[in-house]
Amino acid sequence: MSDKTVFYTAKICPFAHRADIAFREIGLDVEKVEIDLNNKPSWYNSVNPESKVPALTIQGKNIAESLVLIELANDLKPEAGLLPSNPVTRAQIRFVIEYFSSKVTSPWYGFLRDFKKENLKNYLDGLDAAYARINELLLEQAPTGPYFLGSQFSLADVAIAPFVIRQEASRKGFFKDAQIEAFTKYPRVKEWVEGITSHPSVKDSYPGDDYINDKFKSRWGLYSL
Repeated sequence: MSDKTVFYTAKICPFAHRADIAFREIGLDVEKVEIDLNNKPSWYNSVNPESKVPALTIQGKNIAESLVLIELANDLKPEAGLLPSNPVTRAQIRFVIEYFSSKVTSPWYGFLRDFKKENLKNYLDGLDAAYARINELLLEQAPTGPYFLGSQFSLADVAIAPFVIRQEASRKGFFKDAQIEAFTKYPRVKEWVEGITSHPSVKDSYPGDDYINDKFKSRWGLYSL
């Protein structure tokens, strides 16, 4: 059995970015393999039959799916504190991850796929409503940030930061005149967004706005609204 730990990733992918952040947080030594999502190697099916990233080969086993991998990171080094010991707080972390995915990330992908100026207002209105609820969830944890739990960086931030940073990249790149009102209306949300996107493990593993927006252009034909 090989003792090599191999991380299969793609810089464009926010799901893979989640795992990259978590592995950096626990100091996991990995060999990185970049997968071209437009031209996946045939051998990759033997690693992940779903042919998606991220995936990890560890202790001779192949593990896939971003949320599974970030929880694995916590289990490998619980003293890193990515998940607190309190079971209710752990459940709240899992809830905000799911809420953000359904109320922010899914509409964002929908907007990019049907990228028209007439769809912008509905998209922004939906974001403002979602962030109003996220503000409540943040304040339940702590009155100030910069992270979901307050001063402690956790799996909530690991799971959400890759999407926030890409969503802001797309806004600045393609509809920069449109402002997300929640970022000015709710100080706790603004502090959180700034805190998680500037966190070292997030920033150091992010390929940059220009790279992301170039990929968005080629994939969805985006243009400035």
